[in-house]
Amino acid sequence: MSDEWVKIAAPATTSNIGAGFDTFGLAIHEPYDIIEGRKIPSGLVISSIEGPGADTITRDPEKNSVTIAVAEVLKRCNADFGVEVKITKGIRPGSGMGSSGASAAGGAYLAHILTGETLPLNEVVLCAAKAEGFTSGTMHADNVAPCILGGFTIIRSYEPFEVLRIEPPKDLGLVVALPDVVVLTSEARKVLPEKVPINDLVYHVGHSTSLVYAMMTGDLALIGRSVGDVVFEPARKNLVPHLKEAEKAAMEHGAIVSFLGGSGPCVMAFYDKSTHKGEIIAESVKKVFNENGLKCDVWVTDCGTGCRRL
Repeated sequence: MSDEWVKIAAPATTSNIGAGFDTFGLAIHEPYDIIEGRKIPSGLVISSIEGPGADTITRDPEKNSVTIAVAEVLKRCNADFGVEVKITKGIRPGSGMGSSGASAAGGAYLAHILTGETLPLNEVVLCAAKAEGFTSGTMHADNVAPCILGGFTIIRSYEPFEVLRIEPPKDLGLVVALPDVVVLTSEARKVLPEKVPINDLVYHVGHSTSLVYAMMTGDLALIGRSVGDVVFEPARKNLVPHLKEAEKAAMEHGAIVSFLGGSGPCVMAFYDKSTHKGEIIAESVKKVFNENGLKCDVWVTDCGTGCRRL
């Protein structure tokens, strides 16, 4: 049995993206988690966890999403070995940037490599989604799908499970702003309404379908017009201080749209790389939070290609 260490980069993601609650996801080039692993005779072992929030993450392999995902893949492949893993977090937990999703996706993709890449990638995504469900309380693939597949992803159905991938427009730039606020996915789901009015449903169907069309055709202006949400972000806006001010600043400095990333607190902005500078947008959003006493990390980045071996 080879004891060679395999190292995987599992990128941050943003989910929902306006109207696409639990359906749309987008891979981000950076930041990313690093998941390392090697074969061992049996069992699952987490030998180290480092990075932001490491002290809050369990080393129990039955409760950590990395090793839960590894176990799912090993089971489906009838593997006759165990895995030792090392986790280096580059994505802060409670950030709205798919931190737990990156852990689950990285674990699933690591096991996929160790088992000889025999599973279809959609099945690897499903293994990661099950692990994500363990930690967040609800199985959802809108973060793990883009983390593994890259690009813009759509969950067509959970039963049966099917995910679709679209290559984003090459000029679509991303600005990610992360204020010093923590929003746990499980808590963010508690504030959501149980029922949605028909008018809001129609709004979301229209905006989500036009966003898919815009991604496929590369129409950046239409992407900007199609990222709208009258249900979920309004319910969560009070979880993120100064959210609307930050979004307004991004729009005033060149973003085509700005919105709450996932369940928050990160603030996302899309912009046209051929006409505007993401650094200007990033600084404008950072300034809003800084002037209100909050630290804020920013990334000017691109759409990501998904999990990759380093």
